[in-house]
Amino acid sequence: MPKINQLEKSVYELIAAGEVIERPASVIKELCENAIDAGAGTVTVEIKRGGIAYMRVTDDGCGISYEDMPLAFMRHATSKVYEASDLEHINTLGFRGEALASVAAVARVEAVSKRAVDKLGTLYRIEGTAPSEYDRIGCADGTTIIVRELFYNTPARLKFLKKDVTEGNYCSNVVEKLALSHPNVSFRFIRDGKQTLLTSGDGEYYSAIHAVFGKQFAAGMIPVDNIYRDVGVTGYVCSPLFTKANRTMQNFFVNGRSVKSPLCCAAIEEAYRNNIMVGKFPACVLNINLDPADLDANISPAKTEVRFSNEKTVFDAVYFAVKNALLGYDQSREIQIPSVTENNARFAGTVQTAAIPEAFPEKKPDPESFYRRVVPFEFPNEEQDSEQQVLPEAQPPLLNAEVSFPEREEKPQQEIAGFEFLSGKSFERIERTPEPEPPAEPRETENFRVIGELFKTYILCESRESLLLIDKHAAHERINFERFKKGIDLHGQLLIEPREVFLSPEEFEAVSNFKDSLEKIGLLLKFTEGGSVLVEGVPQSLESSDPEDLLQSIAEILSQNNDNAEGALFDEVLHTMACKASIRGGEDQDISELAHLANMVIGDKNIRYCPHGRPVITQISKKQIEKYFGRIV
Repeated sequence: MPKINQLEKSVYELIAAGEVIERPASVIKELCENAIDAGAGTVTVEIKRGGIAYMRVTDDGCGISYEDMPLAFMRHATSKVYEASDLEHINTLGFRGEALASVAAVARVEAVSKRAVDKLGTLYRIEGTAPSEYDRIGCADGTTIIVRELFYNTPARLKFLKKDVTEGNYCSNVVEKLALSHPNVSFRFIRDGKQTLLTSGDGEYYSAIHAVFGKQFAAGMIPVDNIYRDVGVTGYVCSPLFTKANRTMQNFFVNGRSVKSPLCCAAIEEAYRNNIMVGKFPACVLNINLDPADLDANISPAKTEVRFSNEKTVFDAVYFAVKNALLGYDQSREIQIPSVTENNARFAGTVQTAAIPEAFPEKKPDPESFYRRVVPFEFPNEEQDSEQQVLPEAQPPLLNAEVSFPEREEKPQQEIAGFEFLSGKSFERIERTPEPEPPAEPRETENFRVIGELFKTYILCESRESLLLIDKHAAHERINFERFKKGIDLHGQLLIEPREVFLSPEEFEAVSNFKDSLEKIGLLLKFTEGGSVLVEGVPQSLESSDPEDLLQSIAEILSQNNDNAEGALFDEVLHTMACKASIRGGEDQDISELAHLANMVIGDKNIRYCPHGRPVITQISKKQIEKYFGRIV
């Protein structure tokens, strides 16, 4: 075995520094966290050449005394931990006492600091752990630390740094995260002589988000504020309309510390389930506050990871906070949806009388031009009887007008012996001339009217100041999904002849394991010894769909996701059923059906996305249209 040598201080200091200081951004993080721990209200960060050549962090915190300045640059010297039990109640961002020592080991450092109670401040210069100057000087209250020539004494590490612009971006990202997690601190970031960030420090998360990400991003954010079992969750999450292609915009902070947390990612994405498109991810700025005794912040040198003592409680706290925020959010902020009264929001088998909005010219109803046959739309309503009244085809009702039909003059009936229930009139031949059905008129409601259909896929509605477009399949699919989740229309309907379906061994096993659950949603199955499945019944809403295709789709879901929770798994099953039970683009619908569907969408703010997250409704403003045609500039 080779001889064991004790390393020199200059060598082990470099090794230890490498665990904390990886790049200029690591230095900025450590120095800014020290400034926040010192009670700073303003922090100014300046870098040159991505921070490799020059970094300066200035704060107005409590400062460092003349006597303590050399100690601050010694390893394992800290003002935040005195004994082992203190590690269980850490409320500061830094606590190890390694930051300044690690920075000084790989750079030329100059520190200037003064406390408010002192007449003079302190100047301290150190290079590679070797002090070069230590004196009293006049300076402002607070602390300024300047770092030059990072990794000047470790060229091997220097060559692995990226381009200046890339390293500068890393530094910018660190300052942005600190600004988001500490909105009560005003951050100023100067990059190569140009200010790129300035936050107000007013204590509002929204102000910090606005400063960091801009006006457009901030406008699509939803406030979150909830406490669950002593775990507080505050901040903002994005509207489902503004989701991102990846998770880079997910910002989680635990007691003010920026962390990477797969647990929190899973919780927020579960809260967005069924509201965003597959492959999209929610953006967020969330601060999770809990008792420091319930987490371990000492599991990584960079302090970017934490361990929770009760992960389920934290998961539930994030999930419920985000879910409540989404449920209580008024999405008319993105789309100006006209309001719908209770009367004109229902249109199932009957024609509702509705007022014409002032924005449209008043028209008197013309009975001859308003005749129309009404076809009941196949949306069973829980509040209505299962048997809907069918209006007579020969005498269609009027829209927006009262109709009275004169009674025919009846002749005295002549009774025939033995056939009292018959009369002479029973044998009279009545010639009926079918009345031509007039062209469909736009369906008007209180604040909008259906004016037609585009590509047999999108319902067109005119409101006062915009054109609304509704994806009829996505809308119908969402409505069916919500009804299925409530158990409506999931009663099994027996088929005239059972359909035999052949499944793979994995699919057969998965379906057999969930046989009872599938029966509860109306799918009646019988398993054969040969490995096939007989579909004996399907949900009544899907009686017109192909039973074989339905079962194969469900079997694929169950076999590929059998490790998921049953609730989430059956959400996917209900997605598939809702899709197959819905009207599709390209199909023909009566304008009455389209009007009914539009009423349901506009009248219910929860119908904004299909179960897979695709938008149901969007708008084009009148101003956009007029600008396109040159009517306005």
